[in-house]
Amino acid sequence: MKKIVFGLFLLFASGAGLSSCKDDSRLPAPAVESVPAIFPKVTAGKDFYNLAAAKAATSTNPTRPIFEFTIDPGQERDLKIQTIEVYKSYRRGAILGPRVKVGDYSSFPATISINSKDALQGLQRLSGTNLVAVIPAAGPDAFNNLVLLNDAIVFTFEMVAEGGRRIVLTPLNSFNAPTGTQILAPYAAIAVFR
Repeated sequence: MKKIVFGLFLLFASGAGLSSCKDDSRLPAPAVESVPAIFPKVTAGKDFYNLAAAKAATSTNPTRPIFEFTIDPGQERDLKIQTIEVYKSYRRGAILGPRVKVGDYSSFPATISINSKDALQGLQRLSGTNLVAVIPAAGPDAFNNLVLLNDAIVFTFEMVAEGGRRIVLTPLNSFNAPTGTQILAPYAAIAVFR
């Protein structure tokens, strides 16, 4: 009989202890929202810049190489995207120069097509602690001996949600150059000069 009473007492005590626990936390839970990853899809046949054609002077009447890619954040997401901003940066080795805005895109999928002359326009590269232009002083129509084999234009992205909230995918360093994982493939579109 003592064992039964003791067992009932333990059962009652544990039930009373469990009923005093609350499911509500005093700390508010953070709101979770899925942000779509942007994986640019590069168009076959337009996946690099031909170095010789990109460097040619306008007087030689070259056909400028074109790099083309498509961005599509998809529809299955919590976040309502107003626009995706596309930026370009010049890369030599592993060092990126400051970014320059290419444009805003609000209907998806969006195809971005840019020739080598327009891609180089306004870009600089980092040389030591100095920024150096990637277009010769004679102008964008002159022979460009500043672009080297395996240099690249890196296209990165930022999102602006409905209501104006900005989602930064590539933080910037002190030279206004993008950093982080999103500057690498498959998150960035990379046009290499070959």
